[in-house]
Amino acid sequence: MSYPNVIYGDYGDEKVAQSAAIGNLPLGQLMILPDGRAYRHSQAGSAASLVAGQIVCPLAGSAGHGNVSGSGLIASATTTHNKAGDLDVYVATSLAAFTKDQFAGGFMNVLGPAASTYIGRIYKVKGNNSAASVGVGGAMKISLEPGDPLKHDLAAGSTRISLRRNPFKDLQANIGSAMIAPPVGVAPVAVSASFYCWVQRRGVASVLQAATVLIDGAPIVFQPTEAGSVA
Repeated sequence: MSYPNVIYGDYGDEKVAQSAAIGNLPLGQLMILPDGRAYRHSQAGSAASLVAGQIVCPLAGSAGHGNVSGSGLIASATTTHNKAGDLDVYVATSLAAFTKDQFAGGFMNVLGPAASTYIGRIYKVKGNNSAASVGVGGAMKISLEPGDPLKHDLAAGSTRISLRRNPFKDLQANIGSAMIAPPVGVAPVAVSASFYCWVQRRGVASVLQAATVLIDGAPIVFQPTEAGSVA
């Protein structure tokens, strides 16, 4: 099933926050209001609620899953796996720190080998199994979206893979003194933990201001004294 690239909402649509996905839309769905303000369908993290006006960002990448400090995952050594046209990709991992569908709606990036003709390809992830279902040292199964199968065989036991969660999933207030991940927008309303909402990406916005007085037209920076604020 496909979705329209853009939803044209009405004033007030951006203030919806609820426990289920809004309109059963995928995370990251773009909505534009009549005055040009743009929003993305998002989900707050489970640890804490969001405050209206906070600048928000996703959780940091998982170690070993292809984030900056990780080494990536290696394609399964089983030669019958990971063939062109496959929608299920199997990667070897010794990590127990992944949960079912943790990367749903996210991305799978092919990192190498450097001499391969398929390095740099990125695929949309539909879901993944959990560590409990394969055991430590087993293979993580990554399911790709039906219209985005592998375009090339992945060399068994040597192709390096990285995974990135959907950037609009598990959002939290940005901490200016210790950047967690790139900010993705501003929460237009208060959002309960794990609730779905819209996050503003463009246009006139109300942003949480710290104690420093802001001058119209002057540049702003993240304020570390209050999560999600600017100064």
